Amino acid sequence: MAIDRRVVSWMIVATLTAGLTAFTTVQALHRYHDLRTGWSWDLAYYNQWFWALTEGDGVLSVRPLASYGTEGPSIWKMNYLAPIRFILAPIYKAFPDPRTLLVIQNVMFWWLIPAAYTLVRSESKSEAVALSAVALVPLTPLLWPLVWNDFRELQLVFPFVLWAVQGVRSRRVRLTAAGVAGMLACRQEFAVVVASLAFLPAREPEDLSRKAVWRLVLFDVGLIWLLFGFFGYLKLMVGSYAPERYIDQFTGPKASIPQTLETAGDMLWNGAGGWPFFAAFAPGAGILALPWIWSLCNGRWALRLLSGESWHHVRYAAPMVSMLLAAGLVGYAQWANWLSRRWGGMFALGLSWVLAAILLTTGLSEVLTRMEGIPIAVGKADVEPFWSFARQVGPDDGVLAAYEFTAPLSSRKLLCSYIMDANKPRGFPQLGPEFQWMFIRGKGLDPQIFVKQGFTIVYSGETLIILRRPGAG
Repeated sequence: MAIDRRVVSWMIVATLTAGLTAFTTVQALHRYHDLRTGWSWDLAYYNQWFWALTEGDGVLSVRPLASYGTEGPSIWKMNYLAPIRFILAPIYKAFPDPRTLLVIQNVMFWWLIPAAYTLVRSESKSEAVALSAVALVPLTPLLWPLVWNDFRELQLVFPFVLWAVQGVRSRRVRLTAAGVAGMLACRQEFAVVVASLAFLPAREPEDLSRKAVWRLVLFDVGLIWLLFGFFGYLKLMVGSYAPERYIDQFTGPKASIPQTLETAGDMLWNGAGGWPFFAAFAPGAGILALPWIWSLCNGRWALRLLSGESWHHVRYAAPMVSMLLAAGLVGYAQWANWLSRRWGGMFALGLSWVLAAILLTTGLSEVLTRMEGIPIAVGKADVEPFWSFARQVGPDDGVLAAYEFTAPLSSRKLLCSYIMDANKPRGFPQLGPEFQWMFIRGKGLDPQIFVKQGFTIVYSGETLIILRRPGAG
């Protein structure tokens, strides 16, 4: 009995997807337990937002800053437009915990494997070529810091970008709509990506009228979502000044052209591996990634930052990586199509695959080496004592904590920090009776100030001091 090749292919794709999902999910949960998440304050914000929506009163105390506004205190006042949160809310309500968000990130992120498979198969009409491309995807260096970077809407976009590119290239309305809707739901930046897809050429020749309709719809949808959806939301919920300030953050001082080129070279060589070379075989798709490469490397983020505390800003690379990966996959399929019509073509494709794998593996090794330099904020000896006392914190207890300890403590109404003025409770360092617990680092903050306010030091370690008021828990 003959076995359908497509069934076998899908079994391989599903196995790889499940394996990667399980692997990185376990890693995420271990990092969470070890208090080594990407940036605990950000995860605390996301968790408290979902908790306030599904379990609380819709008010935030964890309020991240942006140059054009501050989140909250109402959950409806956000600095970004990401409707995907509401789609995920029922899952969170069933399992209200920061770890739920980590699992969601890892599950949705690796949907890019089946998305890559269908994209390359639609371009090459070959199961073998599609599977060979899929085998390269997990080697992409920048995918790993992105999937390890806690939960962020920006990082959920990868499968939607690939599906949108496939839909536009093949002129499939439903697939395009699903991909575009997912992109727009992930954050407002992708409205620009959607508009740019208007200039992505179709795979097959078409008449001018059909091309014009596709271009008009894609461009208008992206533009309308950005101008009326996002800017309208900012003006209504954040302030009349917010749209202008949002734009201003992109017009400040920039890196010089030589600095930008140096950063871009490092980003592409070590961060993207062989995909830029394959993207050259699909110039119509590759050119759409260029603005994102330039804007990222022109002062927004650099690969060298992977060695420091600010590595979590790798999220800003998501638009560039997703578009470059999509272009690289299309280019790989185009290269395979061209070689298939020539003598020795399959050998040349195999050699190309090996060279790409070498480039990707080398870049991945470099990325992982740089990430070894990320400082460990919480000592190993303080991890278990933290969890021991964190479990004693009552659901109505107010907590003051250093950023590193905030995510596990964020399923509550009152959680504040003390590093930046905007995150400090009113009257700090005087704390009202609503605060019953403190999880602090001690550096620059004298615990005796709080002992005089009725707190008792219940644990003191190398990187963690815990204080408790009588009656807490």
